[in-house]
Amino acid sequence: MMESINGGYLALAVVGIVFLGLQFWWINMTIRNGSNERVLRNQNQTDEIKKKLEKIFAKSD
Repeated sequence: MMESINGGYLALAVVGIVFLGLQFWWINMTIRNGSNERVLRNQNQTDEIKKKLEKIFAKSD
């Protein structure tokens, strides 16, 4: 059985497995970075709203 497996096929299989692993890693990191940006954008909006409310309530005192 081992004689029928060519070394080139084995090397191609290893490269394919590494490639697929890197693809899954890259997609996972892309998705995580997208959600992190969303969280930061929401936090910035919250800070802006807080500043506006502080100005409004500071004027009424």
